[in-house]
Amino acid sequence: MKRLFFALVSIVCSLFIITGCTQTSGGDQKEIRLGFTPGPYSDQVKKAVQPYLEKKGYKIKIVEFNSPNETNPALTNKDIDANIFQSTAFMKSYAKENNAEISSIIQVPSAPQGVYSEKHKSLDDLKDGMKIGVPNDPVNLERALRILEGIGWVKLKENVNILTISEKDITFKKKDFKLVPLESPQIPRAMKDLDYGIINGNLVISSGHKLKEALELEKTPSQHRIIVTVRDEDKEKQFAKDLIEAYHSPEFKKMIQSEEQFEGFVLPDYLK
Repeated sequence: MKRLFFALVSIVCSLFIITGCTQTSGGDQKEIRLGFTPGPYSDQVKKAVQPYLEKKGYKIKIVEFNSPNETNPALTNKDIDANIFQSTAFMKSYAKENNAEISSIIQVPSAPQGVYSEKHKSLDDLKDGMKIGVPNDPVNLERALRILEGIGWVKLKENVNILTISEKDITFKKKDFKLVPLESPQIPRAMKDLDYGIINGNLVISSGHKLKEALELEKTPSQHRIIVTVRDEDKEKQFAKDLIEAYHSPEFKKMIQSEEQFEGFVLPDYLK
């Protein structure tokens, strides 16, 4: 009987230890699974957010996806608890198309989109027949066309729809160049075949380059800055509040200001 008693006690204690790794005494989860695509946003978390949360007793699991198309489904399927890769505009577009109940809880320092070239040192080199790589998803294409409009290469129709924007919305082109729509991650790899490419900042960094190499950087509007996204049902949960707290921490601010990797990022108001 004594052996049976101690065996039962041992099992109960083991269960307590296991559940204690993922929950607080009040039932709040203590493991946070964060999803990313390759780039600097996972680095931000690893350098300052993760250590901050681990001091509060959390276990952080980093999950990297090769494609943005995998990251939101993983969130809605509850394979991860939050993701950090998309803008507000992208999230709203995805949510509308997929009836996804997801929300932003905070903006993070964001790498701006920009115009890059391996063949030309100036925007003044633009000529007829040149090829310009642009993202093929509507949200990032809209950003790219706004940059081209800002430097005077195109003019767009008024009140274009961000979810359906296309080359048909261009009313003027400075030169007879060709837009080459590509998946965003493909543009850095295709630069040898392009005259110019409009590349998302996180992809510039993940490809081993720096934002300051851009011939033109966007002044990233609020709807195109990167956010932490969670399921609607989790917005008020403690782990979401603690994620926000970690980004607001002095440790995170110091890291962003001191790391050369994040030079040129657009900062949210709470870090200014």
